[in-house]
Amino acid sequence: MHQEKLIGKTVKLLGIMNRTSLTKLESTMLLLIVFSAFLTLLRVQITQNLSYTFLLWNLFLAVIPYMISEYTRRLDIVNITKFKLGSLLLFWLFFLPNAPYIITDFIHFKTESSMVWYDLLLLFVNAVTGLLLGLLSMHTFYKIVCSKWNISIGNYFSVGVFFLCGFGIYLGRFLRFNTWDIIFSPLDLIKKSILSFQETTAWLITLGFGFLLWMLFEVVKKINRVI
Repeated sequence: MHQEKLIGKTVKLLGIMNRTSLTKLESTMLLLIVFSAFLTLLRVQITQNLSYTFLLWNLFLAVIPYMISEYTRRLDIVNITKFKLGSLLLFWLFFLPNAPYIITDFIHFKTESSMVWYDLLLLFVNAVTGLLLGLLSMHTFYKIVCSKWNISIGNYFSVGVFFLCGFGIYLGRFLRFNTWDIIFSPLDLIKKSILSFQETTAWLITLGFGFLLWMLFEVVKKINRVI
């Protein structure tokens, strides 16, 4: 019930964004989000099984950082205080790992499923949607940081954020932490985060996803320059 209310609020916020005039890119992303949710709900209708409905919640979490970045983009960046911008950046960073995290949902794929190809499409579409939401959100904040400070700081900022995302994915998939634990279980989160530095898996996941996101982001930047 709590998750349904949060998803409902997200839909309302998306409606507010629509009233403030969506760009073509935002409209396309909204369509992709709706398509991802539709595929999940269609599977529920066909199978009468709720096994993949966790994708709706993960998609909702992936939308949050994108919405924060779009909200920030609409502000007067020249006159915004560094405190307010820093607060938005921190809030955004807490949620950002949820976007690429959806890639790891392929762990739920079962080859013995009666809808194996549909399930593969479902997971792929949601993973791509989450990944795009994260990369586009990062690109927006990258441009904001570059304009507020300079390109060098923007580059260092983006690299650092992607490796933090990689570590965030490890915390979520392997240690089963989520964004809310920053508030409700901060000491446990800090303790286990520090201890994880001794784990090879933590380094592999952090570096692997960090480099992947960084390389894909460079592609996004180059495409943006061409367009």
